Amino acid sequence: MIGIDTSAIIDIFKGKEKVKAILLDVKEPLALTTISYLELMFGIDPGNQKHKLEEQYYDEFFKSFLTLNLDNNSCKKASEIFWKLKRQGKTIEQFDCVIAGIFQANGINKLISKNSKHFENIPNLNVIAY
Repeated sequence: MIGIDTSAIIDIFKGKEKVKAILLDVKEPLALTTISYLELMFGIDPGNQKHKLEEQYYDEFFKSFLTLNLDNNSCKKASEIFWKLKRQGKTIEQFDCVIAGIFQANGINKLISKNSKHFENIPNLNVIAY
């Protein structure tokens, strides 16, 4: 199974060819996280009609894939990632730690992301960058 990061979800919505090409080559099932959904919703202005259409797209998109939730195990894994990187002086956004933690707690060690630098220092996580 391969995880999809928020940046890739946005680029899928925008119809970016690079991420489409990667998805066409993927032979494994794909998974999302509720944290990516949260990040997307933070970018949606509920009073903006254009944003409402984007929200509807994301709602349908998330129904199409396995969506993993934040639970105690993924919280512990995210904390482990955060502190390991912090000790190395390589901090990343906490949401990125949580996304990686959710995937790793669920046995997923591959991630599609436009922002490979956000994830490249996380142990046991293979970033499929575009």
